[in-house]
Amino acid sequence: MKMRKMTALVSIVTIASLLSSCTPGGRSASPEAGGTATSSSDKKVELRMTWWGSQIRHDATLKVIELFEKQHPNIKINGEYLGSDGYWDKLNTQIAGGNAPDLIQLGNNYPEYVKRNTLLDLKPYLGKEINVADFDQATVDSGMLDGKLYGISLGSNAFGIAYNTELVKKAGLQPPTGKWTWEEYGKYAADLTKALGKGFYGSVDESRQMLFLNYMARQSNKTLYADGKVGLGKEEIVKWFTTWDNYRKAASIPPAEVTTAYTENPDNSSFVEGKTALHLIWSNQLNAYQKAMKDEVSITLPPTGGQGAAQGLWLQPSQFLSVNSSTKNPKEAAMFISFMVNDPEATMILGSERGVPGSSKVREALKAKASPIDKKVYDYIDLAAQNSRVLDREMPNAKEFDTSQVNISQKIAFGKQNIADGAQELLGAAERAVNK
Repeated sequence: MKMRKMTALVSIVTIASLLSSCTPGGRSASPEAGGTATSSSDKKVELRMTWWGSQIRHDATLKVIELFEKQHPNIKINGEYLGSDGYWDKLNTQIAGGNAPDLIQLGNNYPEYVKRNTLLDLKPYLGKEINVADFDQATVDSGMLDGKLYGISLGSNAFGIAYNTELVKKAGLQPPTGKWTWEEYGKYAADLTKALGKGFYGSVDESRQMLFLNYMARQSNKTLYADGKVGLGKEEIVKWFTTWDNYRKAASIPPAEVTTAYTENPDNSSFVEGKTALHLIWSNQLNAYQKAMKDEVSITLPPTGGQGAAQGLWLQPSQFLSVNSSTKNPKEAAMFISFMVNDPEATMILGSERGVPGSSKVREALKAKASPIDKKVYDYIDLAAQNSRVLDREMPNAKEFDTSQVNISQKIAFGKQNIADGAQELLGAAERAVNK
């Protein structure tokens, strides 16, 4: 009789244990099912987290940390934050001294820290402590290097073609759908120029834009930088400058003297002044352009390479959150990353201050409470995510190359250099930047 009672008691305890592991209050709640992983034990854990940014970002991040600590009383996170000035010097000093924080905010320079063995591979934590079930794959892959995952994107931007809806209406054209080739883009811009009349042009001259050159090159499966060397040749650069030279001859874009009068930033732009109708911008710039203009602005996809071309667009992560490879508490650090990018209350606090969140579910929640212009940004990121592939590594000394492209594009536009020579000069600038 005693044996039967003991067996029954063991069965009840076993069933209760199984049930507790399957319920939201159990410690192995599946983050993929929408829950949040909890600490593997009740031990007291203390983490350090570092990031850079504005006071707005600091305040929001500290609120999220406080919220996390309330849900996980055994975990304490100490924030270490700075403006962008001095951040990298301090971080590099901490790494050199073996005293770097557990959680580290990085940019697209994270491969540099991978080479220094600073970062933990987060791949083993996916589907466990870290939930990326609602992330676009390209966004997840942006933190990958050599098959390992070293950071989770905290937000993304994508570039696209902004257009002045009032000028398009005035020209009697339908708004662009983003389903256009480079040739069709030039034709649409030329039609705008013709319809709008003297002093107006269909598109800004974007031949000086390094990222747009890379976008076209990617459509031929080339890139500015790959595997430690320049990833495109003279042929791709010739194609680039020839495309814009043809636009110039067709009056799709302004003549050189008009183009060089503007930096084409929101504070000095022919687009803002209503003289051009199409302009390449980053999605997070849409607000700034709209605030600077009286006409309504929208955004759509840039030109495709046509049938058989590769996808050129990418989502540009604004920052990553990574884990120090030397941390004593990797699971708890991974849990916080997942909380920061998935928790409904946390993501509402953070908003899109670090870029548009990677989770489609989070984007939908933010979109429901967003301003009309912010909704356009969220909608565009959704569209861009469906038409993107993983980004390439950033070219070393990219600023030097960018300056060279601006100068060469101006010489070609003024007829002071032919396209072949300009392409050769720019290729040399790329090789110097990479090999410096």
